[in-house]
Amino acid sequence: MSNPHSSLKPDAELTVRAAKRTLAKQFAAADLPFADEDALDLLLGVTGLSQSDYVSRGPERLSTAQQDRLLQAATRRLSGEPVDRILGWRDFYGRRFAIDNVLSPRGDTEVLMLAALDAVKNIAAPSLIDLGTGSGALAVTLLCERTDSRVLATDYDANALKTARRNGAAHGVSDRLTLLRSDWMSAIPAQQADAIVSNPPYITTKAMRALDREVLDHDPDSALHGGDDGLDPYRIIVPGAREYLRPNGWLGVEIGYDQGQAVTAMYRESGYEAIRLLTDPAGFDRVICGRKPL
Repeated sequence: MSNPHSSLKPDAELTVRAAKRTLAKQFAAADLPFADEDALDLLLGVTGLSQSDYVSRGPERLSTAQQDRLLQAATRRLSGEPVDRILGWRDFYGRRFAIDNVLSPRGDTEVLMLAALDAVKNIAAPSLIDLGTGSGALAVTLLCERTDSRVLATDYDANALKTARRNGAAHGVSDRLTLLRSDWMSAIPAQQADAIVSNPPYITTKAMRALDREVLDHDPDSALHGGDDGLDPYRIIVPGAREYLRPNGWLGVEIGYDQGQAVTAMYRESGYEAIRLLTDPAGFDRVICGRKPL
């Protein structure tokens, strides 16, 4: 990026709409790929305005304090920091989640969340486990969507559990969310869950070296790197999850776009039935799921 400093200057006449135009122009000049979207997201995040506010209140002037915060945010963006890290949160399935020191949730994970909801749709008060919960976005969303459910969410990182706890409280599901420090299933007490979900790290060693700096510099390596071939977590989760599932219990995992065949083979070798490969909206392989035999 050619200029790490924003050209946005304090101006008593600066309006909401003009500020967004100025930012978008500078982000585009710095070759940011989503200049217009980033400008709008930063403007809304800093000012607290909604998208509808932006349309209806575009001619309103920004306060000096708002301009100062927007200038600081724009400078950070031009220095390569992602918008969600600047704001400290990211939206997932229409809800806002803090992302302190954890992987920022991506829209692709909604494929796994929706598959899990479908898997337990006919089960009253389902019990679920989320392995490697990170921000807790997946666990909390499941609890919000199924108000009769309970989720045990694990993570090896104590800081991630603090973030997940914060997000659970923010969305009013703390009473149904149990958080446990565990390396995958190692510390889980014996229990029979109706469904287990996991979005484990799955990026290969080679691909880690080619990651965009905005990902590599701001998402934790432990949430990205899945070993030399990206499959190390699945070698633990897929066979190990069976012990914690009820008969006909469901396991769903998010995968990399090119890992469908390998992870499907693990499901077969571990004795799962009704194995399915699900794609994301872009048509890439995204989720493998299957059921423990009756």
